[in-house]
Amino acid sequence: MINISENSEAKELIPIAKAVHILVNKLPVAMRSKNKPGIRLEKGEVVDTNYEGYVLKVAIEIGKTIKATPITGPYAGLPVIVTPIKDAENKIIGAIGVVDITAGIFEDILTIARRPELYKFLPEDAFPK
Repeated sequence: MINISENSEAKELIPIAKAVHILVNKLPVAMRSKNKPGIRLEKGEVVDTNYEGYVLKVAIEIGKTIKATPITGPYAGLPVIVTPIKDAENKIIGAIGVVDITAGIFEDILTIARRPELYKFLPEDAFPK
């Protein structure tokens, strides 16, 4: 069983971050616990195990999902989406984020895919009733 807390070390976060990394087709993923630096994954590999992550820290502090474009750091100029992670008591214990290295195309595709007029191109059983 995977068990993380606000004091989890980077190595404890790897299984969750790797799963998200694969789900988003290997877009860069960053994750940290509330009180300790975390990790960054790129191209299927852990590239940093001491990652602070300014936007991750802000998401932890304010307790909300953030869509931003950092101006410094390894992802400066690229859109990111970061969300806090909460435990069973709804206490914020960390944050995880995805970097949109497509510079926004990924989000644009999701927006376009939600347009009802495009549903006619999908099979009728594509959406649960």
